[in-house]
Amino acid sequence: MRHNKTSGAPITGPQRRVRVWDLPTRLFHWLLVLLASIGVASAYLAPEWWMDLHIGAGYGVVLLIVFRLVWGIYGSEYSRIGNFSYSPAETFRHLHGLAMLRPAHYLGHNPTGALMVFALFLVLVGITLSGLLALGGEENQGPLAGITSFQIGDVAKDIHAYLVLGLGVMVFAHLLGVIAESVLHRENLPRSMISGFKSLPEGLAHPPAREAQLGAVALSIAVFGLSAAGILGLLGRMPPTGLQALPANENFQTECADCHQIFHPSLLPAPSWQGLMANLEDHFGEDASLDEETSKDIASYLRSYASEGWDTEAANRLRQVSANAPWQITASPYWVRKHDDILPGLFAREDIGSKSNCAACHADANSGHFDDQMINTMEKQK
Repeated sequence: MRHNKTSGAPITGPQRRVRVWDLPTRLFHWLLVLLASIGVASAYLAPEWWMDLHIGAGYGVVLLIVFRLVWGIYGSEYSRIGNFSYSPAETFRHLHGLAMLRPAHYLGHNPTGALMVFALFLVLVGITLSGLLALGGEENQGPLAGITSFQIGDVAKDIHAYLVLGLGVMVFAHLLGVIAESVLHRENLPRSMISGFKSLPEGLAHPPAREAQLGAVALSIAVFGLSAAGILGLLGRMPPTGLQALPANENFQTECADCHQIFHPSLLPAPSWQGLMANLEDHFGEDASLDEETSKDIASYLRSYASEGWDTEAANRLRQVSANAPWQITASPYWVRKHDDILPGLFAREDIGSKSNCAACHADANSGHFDDQMINTMEKQK
């Protein structure tokens, strides 16, 4: 025995096929599958310098969510949120029928499927919001970079990862539900989401269906687009939190660059720079002594712009130094952990020279940003 959401009448007998899912709803479904897959693959399978692809997939999901919410209000009958909003009692009855292998038949989303839709939307909103917070706080990029600290971004990154894991579990449960419904109702639901047609038993009239209000859809999306553009424009004018202007220091530029690449002051905390400058007679095995005035000038400059004054990912991660070599950037726990998959032979290459040649692999090393997208082709060839 089957029931229809609109009529609630028992449904028996031969079936005919009627269009249920409109083209925009189907496109939304499969584009969401594609973008979510790209987002997961670019985060867990692709190298870090593919970050732009991951960000692009995230923005695409945001646009899809906005469209689906608007379409859920003004779209055609079975795409409307009101069409698949069920009471707890009706949802329980459907779950009971599913457990007894006799679930009621619905033309549109059944109560269990509707519950999954709402849950998926909530998780996707959480994923995109936490992703934007992580992008702004940790990477100093994106529309929230001007209002998000590293600490908030770091917490958001963990939440983002847990929500993605939860999404995977929900997708698996959704697939199981689709398979179960397809078998129990002898109807290929994935094919229905491609063609748009589902089965309606013979003898039952197709329930009245509202058409999409395209004008209202266009107006709503236009209002959202203009509002979002205005807000993002204002946020975009704000400088990223945690960054500051770094004035040039002639002594630092000339004296330190004579022997090695210049390191951004934010890559070590003030005590480490102080200890390093206090022992220039044994500067990593060499005598790098300077006259007192020059040494004091450089030491003051490094202390003033050390990692404590920055809120970038590099500054926060590298602030925890090695207990045995607190003045050595490449000995810090984070640096070691971050580069543990790089073969030692890469650092020994003639065009790199050593682990301390950050600019060989990070095109923005001199800025102290170390954006994932700025890992250059030399690193990509490892």
